[in-house]
Amino acid sequence: MVNNPLRANIALTLERERARRGLSHMHMAELFRTAEGEKLAYRTYIQTVRQKNNVTLTTLQIMADGLHVSVAELFSGGKKLPEWARQLDETAIRKRLAHIIDMERQRRNMLRYEMAELIGVAEATFMKLERASGNISVDTIAAIAKALKLDPATFLFRDKVPPT
Repeated sequence: MVNNPLRANIALTLERERARRGLSHMHMAELFRTAEGEKLAYRTYIQTVRQKNNVTLTTLQIMADGLHVSVAELFSGGKKLPEWARQLDETAIRKRLAHIIDMERQRRNMLRYEMAELIGVAEATFMKLERASGNISVDTIAAIAKALKLDPATFLFRDKVPPT
């Protein structure tokens, strides 16, 4: 198992919600449908609960929508969040991540390729992160937080500075 606190927080929140609702894993997984009405695969749900897959923001948004919680709540694992953070969807989270990366790069006076090396991604991936595009995984988000010495569960929600 990968040591990623975001995976652990997501699994904890899913299990907490399942217990609160009194659902079996199968019934819990049935809550997760895409906008087109297709169900998220049971395997994806169970692997997420077991912390065995590198779930993406898009998948987390499907889960959050099915549970009527926010992606931020899935990330935080029960930690207190500001109310505004509960309103963020996957697109807003991508934009916040891009803003944080850019601000940190400028603060450290680093070139883009240097920042990409620091956070452990290829330059092409860094460019996607910078543009707030692509389907970002929780492992990538946790790795960025670790490289920047930030709490992966809360660094995206620590202040309300909007992305530019």
